[in-house]
Amino acid sequence: MTDQEFLILLEKYRQNQLDQEGVQYLMQEIAAGRRHALIQDDILRTIETMEVSDSTLTTEDQEQILSVLLGNIRPSRPGPLLLRYRWPAAAALVLLILTAAAFYFWQSPLKTAAPRAAAAAGSPDAEPGTNKALLTLANGAVVELDSSRTGPIPTQGNASVQSRPGQLVYHQTASAAPASISYNLLRTPKGGQYQLVLPDGTKVWLNAASSLRFPTQFTEATRSVELTGEAYFEVAGNAAQPFHVKVAGMDLTVLGTRFNIMAYTDEQAIRTTLLEGAVKVTAGKEERLLKPGQQSQLEAGNSIQVINDADIELAIAWKNGFTSFRSADIRTIMRQVMRWYNIEVVYEGEIPERVFTGDIPRDARLSELLQLLEVSKIHFQMNNDRLVVMP
Repeated sequence: MTDQEFLILLEKYRQNQLDQEGVQYLMQEIAAGRRHALIQDDILRTIETMEVSDSTLTTEDQEQILSVLLGNIRPSRPGPLLLRYRWPAAAALVLLILTAAAFYFWQSPLKTAAPRAAAAAGSPDAEPGTNKALLTLANGAVVELDSSRTGPIPTQGNASVQSRPGQLVYHQTASAAPASISYNLLRTPKGGQYQLVLPDGTKVWLNAASSLRFPTQFTEATRSVELTGEAYFEVAGNAAQPFHVKVAGMDLTVLGTRFNIMAYTDEQAIRTTLLEGAVKVTAGKEERLLKPGQQSQLEAGNSIQVINDADIELAIAWKNGFTSFRSADIRTIMRQVMRWYNIEVVYEGEIPERVFTGDIPRDARLSELLQLLEVSKIHFQMNNDRLVVMP
């Protein structure tokens, strides 16, 4: 590929006119260590030809942002960082700069990222979450799970349970149904995530600070589980035995589908995002049928709202290995930070009103995220496991 062809692809990406194959090719070019000087020149040309009006950014602000960006465009930079962010008064400037700069931060998923450097001495930092959970059996026994645990788990009811790295797999036996149904509870702490395969073959990804209560075998007319927090489901099809998810007074009826439920108590709404199949959302006497690409939102005391053309990638970013946010304020971002990095967040002073859009790998250290957030005149200080956010 010539430099001119590369610049054409870059411009198409900026205009959102590049298909998935083109984006992948572009990212692979940059992940391979090429085009660094070309990207830097493109950023500088963009800035020189821009006219930014009605902006609260001073020249010093703009130079600081540019310094951070250009300082990060170098072959030794390990792994992807925040792709882009913005605040309303300077959206044009920041988005155009970061569209080009973001490319270098991307690495092909087929590549193995180099080890990340340790955080600078004294900077706020915390380790990311890992695969870990607690399994509570029907008899009250608790089993600790993590990526290192493999082998069978004591059988409960007519099911055999196998522990694999980061995953728990249930297999329902063909013997007669027991007189009573045994229930297990899988719970992830803050800073933890885990995968589960239910006895019917349904796959569940459980996010941090979440839990799923489920039977060790599905013998009734419906398959029913209870969720707190957030989970992504790939439900095994069985029209004769509908799948139900009960969460915070809401019921989802499912037939062979893929969807995500976000129902944290510290979030404003319960969000159900449908990728494939059909889901009926029921709250009290109200029902809504979701189609693929739609998202239902239920706030306390309000009716169910259905959003067309939902941001599917955002809804399942956590399952795909990213902490992501779109036009989110600092408090929204910090709620994700608290759950994944297992820290407490407090605020001091009047925090500037900024909104951010970005993606960062879930295996990144906290300092990698905070590094670019600080450019927006928001600062951070770590006291033990407490992160202080201040102007």
